[in-house]
Amino acid sequence: MSNILYDRLGGRAGIDKLVDRIVELHLQNDVAGPRYRALDTAAIDHAREKVKEFLAAGSGGPVEYTGRSMIETHTGMNVSAAEFVAVVDDIMQAMRELDYPQPVCNEVLGVAYSLKGEIVHR
Repeated sequence: MSNILYDRLGGRAGIDKLVDRIVELHLQNDVAGPRYRALDTAAIDHAREKVKEFLAAGSGGPVEYTGRSMIETHTGMNVSAAEFVAVVDDIMQAMRELDYPQPVCNEVLGVAYSLKGEIVHR
């Protein structure tokens, strides 16, 4: 098994599938969903593509992230701690549904929580 998280996530195809499922879950989420459902289709598609790019690049893949920083993206949104946890829960649910091994889930969970300070109450 590869030491590169990108490979353990299934490369670009795996990340695309994972992010697509995460977005579906976000849209259904009672806590974070209203924020996502308020966006039009173009905005959701743009966010989806940037998250795919962010995850692919951040996990060691051969991708350059061209989006804004987490602080730039979330400043002014005033994301609550409850919304953050709801989003992370969706990520973990999607990973379980797609049968990622627990060590891979734990690594992604650690990365997500390392970004909390750049996202919550900005």
